[in-house]
Amino acid sequence: MDIKDLKKLIAIGESAHVEFKESFGDAVIEALVAMANAGGGKILVGVRDNGTICGIGPNKPNVASWINDIKMKTAPSLFPELGVIDIDNGSVVVLSTKDVPVKPVSTKGKCYIRRGSSNHLMSISEIADMYLKTYNLSWDSLIDSDKTLAELSSKKVERFRQLLEKQAAVSVPEDSITLLKKFSLMKNERKLTFAASLLFCLKPPPNTAIHAVRFKGVGKDESIEDFYIQDDLVSETDLLMAFILRSIKKGVRKVSALKQLTHEPVWEYPPDALRELVVNLVIHRDYRGAAPACVFIFDDRIEMWNAGEMPRGLSLDKLQSGDYEPSARNPLLTRVFKEIGLIENLGSGLQKVCRLLAGADLPPLLIEALASGTRIVIHSQNPVKYPVKYPVKYPVKYPENISRSEVAVLALAGRQPRITRGELAQKTGLSLPAIKKIIIKLKAKQLLRRAGSDKNGRWEVIEQ
Repeated sequence: MDIKDLKKLIAIGESAHVEFKESFGDAVIEALVAMANAGGGKILVGVRDNGTICGIGPNKPNVASWINDIKMKTAPSLFPELGVIDIDNGSVVVLSTKDVPVKPVSTKGKCYIRRGSSNHLMSISEIADMYLKTYNLSWDSLIDSDKTLAELSSKKVERFRQLLEKQAAVSVPEDSITLLKKFSLMKNERKLTFAASLLFCLKPPPNTAIHAVRFKGVGKDESIEDFYIQDDLVSETDLLMAFILRSIKKGVRKVSALKQLTHEPVWEYPPDALRELVVNLVIHRDYRGAAPACVFIFDDRIEMWNAGEMPRGLSLDKLQSGDYEPSARNPLLTRVFKEIGLIENLGSGLQKVCRLLAGADLPPLLIEALASGTRIVIHSQNPVKYPVKYPVKYPVKYPENISRSEVAVLALAGRQPRITRGELAQKTGLSLPAIKKIIIKLKAKQLLRRAGSDKNGRWEVIEQ
């Protein structure tokens, strides 16, 4: 790298892979550790935070001592590449590290990771996850030393066999031991994995618990039903799904007698979307903690909380577009659920939920980090008078029969009259067909009109 390349790099600014430091010290080593744990990067020593080149002094730096200091204070030891660029008032040293094969790297007993342009101290859970991934392992594939073959339920293993045969339409002739070994659920010397314990033990471990509550109204002041589930994961999926369906509203839609004799059920939330969320809750949970998963049902929403953070960088926009790399916290559990037909394709579950909610004209899915876990919220189609996510001055008054999705479209159209239908879909989290449907409804309610052509025109929100 020469001075020209250096200035180009500085002009871009600090990022996930570039950091500026005025001088060498422990902070530089922490940044190297953070980058080594997150794909690599460069530290420019002799550059201020604002990008001003200050140099590290007129004397040549003792870079050999720097490398030795980095080696002695990191584990596994880092050996960054080093380059010295001479400038008018001294030198700038560029320290480069790659993504190391054995992670996490630590310094003085602490592990750091790069997020954006900052270095963050890793939690114990993050350290454990990174270590397991380094050796191509997962928690659910480790041996559960507290469980023995005697604690396996032959009925649950047989149910697994039957579900496999039903899904694949072929016989599964292996004995139970061979069957479990085939799916890596049992290791050598007949040792059960944590995945096998969660799926087949007579007495499920305490960390499988799910606390489900149906509340009266929209707050937690009064509960209608309190259900504590602790069973194998397949049974929990069915039990939780049954609890949710009996806790939400169900109606009927008249169907032509030419099609069928019975009425068609209409649910408050799409059942297929609910099942995807329940399966997601069960297989992507961090089972290393004792806190139960929580499902709270209110008159206007369903909240699900699970131990374990969402993958870094995963947003609602990426979920809907499919622009993300699928990942599984518990790959053995995920494989079992896929083989028995409870999962279609890895990484498609929440994307499918988004489509189903949009197709039912329900508000977008909400995903947020909460208390070392992830909360997912879906809202019913209850009418609201004021927007929740997009505050806007007009229309001044909303009719009683307007949905949240319609409010969001009106708010955006009022703020950005030339916004396109595609941009409305992106900003609201709804599909393009759902946006077109909402626009037709708003025009029919005389709340929105189009002035000019589709290409060059603009939206006009009609005040009530």
